[in-house]
Parts: sequence; C-alpha cells; structure tokens
Amino acid sequence: MTSLAAIAVRDATAPTSALEAEQWAACIVGTWHVRALPGGENVEKLFFPGFTAALEQLGTARALATLRALSAVGAGIHGRRARAAADRLAADGVSEAPWSGALGRARPTAAALMYEEAFDDGVSVLVEFSGPDVEPHTLGIYIDHNMGGLVKDAFVAGALSEVRDELERQAAQEGGPAIRDLDLDEARARVSAALYMLDHTYDPPVEDVRPLRALIDARMRLLPDGYELRDDFEELTSQEHNQLRSEFLASPEGRRWRGDEDAEDVVSTAIDFGAGYNHGGPLRWSPVVVEIFMTSWLARKVAREPGFFERIPDVLRDWIAYAGQRRGVPSKLLREAVGAVNLYRGEMLEAATDPAAWGPAKTFAVAAQQACVDLSDPDAVAKFIEQYNDGLAA
Repeated sequence: MTSLAAIAVRDATAPTSALEAEQWAACIVGTWHVRALPGGENVEKLFFPGFTAALEQLGTARALATLRALSAVGAGIHGRRARAAADRLAADGVSEAPWSGALGRARPTAAALMYEEAFDDGVSVLVEFSGPDVEPHTLGIYIDHNMGGLVKDAFVAGALSEVRDELERQAAQEGGPAIRDLDLDEARARVSAALYMLDHTYDPPVEDVRPLRALIDARMRLLPDGYELRDDFEELTSQEHNQLRSEFLASPEGRRWRGDEDAEDVVSTAIDFGAGYNHGGPLRWSPVVVEIFMTSWLARKVAREPGFFERIPDVLRDWIAYAGQRRGVPSKLLREAVGAVNLYRGEMLEAATDPAAWGPAKTFAVAAQQACVDLSDPDAVAKFIEQYNDGLAA
C-alpha cells in the first residue's frame, strides 16, 4: 500500500476547490473497483484501511490532503478512519490544503428530473448542492431504462438553474428532453434503485460511473430518505395480449396482416417482448428498443425457422408505426423508430442462425426440435433433459 499511496499523493496539489478534491478522491476509490473480487469480497473494506494507514505513515502535506479528500467521500467507518488519520497529522503540524475546510460542507438545495416522453429510453436525476465556500454545482445521474433501470452515466455540472436554462433552450430549438422539479427524497429513491440495479447486473457495460461512484454515494447520503418508488410494471394478461393484437390487426397499419398466421405470430412475439422485457410495455418502441429486440432478444429467446425471422421486418415496421401513434410519438421521431428496422435487419438474420448468440433456453429448445422431441409430452421432455445434461457433462 505504501507505493500506491506514494503514487496517489502526487496529484494532491491538482485540486483547486473542495469539489475538485472530492471528485479526485472518488476517482482514487474508483480505481479499486476496476475488477470485482472473487467471492464478492468488499473492495473498499480490503483497500481502505491499509491505504489510509500508508498515507498517515507518509506524513506529508500531500498525504494529509489526500486523507482529507477521502474522508469526504468515504462511507461509514472508512471516512471516519481517514478523518482521524488526517486530524492526527494536522495535530503534528502538517499544513492543510487551502480547500480542506470546505470539504463535506455541500448540502442539497434542489433537484429536477430530465426526461424525454416520446421514447422514454431513460431519465437524468439532477441534484444541486451548495454550501459555505462551496460553489453551487449539479450532480447528474443518467438512468437507462433499456438496461434494466441501472445508472449508465454520471456527470458534474454548474448550478441547476444554468443546466435548466441550457436544456430548455435546446428543447425549444431541437425538441429535446423536458425537465421538471423533483423532491429530494424522490431523487434519492430513484438514484438508489438505479445503483442497486447497477450493482446487481453482471458485467454491466458501464465505464463512466465508477470514477464518480464514491461521490455519488456520499452526496446521496445527504438527501432525505423514505420515499417509496411506484412499481410501474403491470403484467399483461392473455386476454389483454389478444385484445391488443386484435386492435392492431383492425387498424390501418395492421389490417393487411389479418389472417396471416405467421404475421400474427410476429405481432404476438413483439407484444411478448414488450410486456415482459421492455420498460414502458409493448407500445414503447424507440430506435434503441428496436435494436435490442432485433439483434439481441430474438436471437437469445426465440426458436423459429429462418422463414419466421425473414417475416419480422415488414410486420414490425407496421407494429411500430401503430404503437407510436397510440403513444402519440411525433411523426419525425416515429419515422426514426420505423427506419431502425431496416438498419438491424441483416444483423438480426445473422444472429438468429448463430448458436453463439442463443440463450440457454433457446439452445435447448433447438436441440429438442432437432431430436424430434414432442415438447408437449412431459415424459419425452424429461427423458431428453436427462440425455441433454449427460451430453453436457461428457
């Protein structure tokens, strides 16, 4: 730890404010989280005590500055240990960084939610902090609905009023996202739920959150607790499924597919995806949702003959047009969603026939079909499962 501490303190003179120091300390903590430890061991519990002791042993002004910054973002006992070590160095006469007195003095003052109604691919929770000797600043956390509601990105910006002015200017010129006030307790609940999803997602494709994670956690601890988020998931019954499909087939967009068994199967598949896997339900189809459905979900979940996948693009374009009109998606944006079908057609057809892209359930189903197993016969399925597992173990 001594060598790591010696490397870390080299940058201790770079911060010019308490906020910069807290961001820098969060980056230090973030480097410990590059890889998860075997057995789920707590990374900070492993690194923080030894790192704090090594900094105190260095005993320099840079080491003291590092300890002060870490004390502002360290959770629980880790922050207290860093603060106690810093206090001991200060008592020995080691000089403090000019920003040390403002560390940890920021307090939440306001919050807002940035959202985009048409596609609802995600939202940004914006929380402003300020305090004595602390410039107003906004911590932004982007929550990605297409990735299960996890934190996808985070950033630090200026005062919330400045952020809102810029966003509202963009919205007026480009039809961008909207923004509304958010209670502080709801802001904490939204971020906490999204961080939980991040922490419980295997190998999430997220890079930009780690350097700010300790700062996010420290700031969220300052917000009031107790708000209960509403569960927006509503299970679609078979009757509701059939009714939605019938309404589409009776619409101008879907009328030509009525009576076409394969086309109606495509519609049912799209509804199943939306009802069970898509935030917002079966009628929310953004270009990103189209990409996920066509290039990932179909390949992993759906075992059909190649001809089925070849029918998907034509039917899906009409389904997306219908769904978008039901949701009131502006025509320009709706054209983008419909157009995405053509973009991903080739990749979908390739993935659908590539066993490397299949999920375990589809791999098993295809193997059973190839073995001519009657999937409606429980005894035949049970016998095949035994043979299938024996084959995997061989």
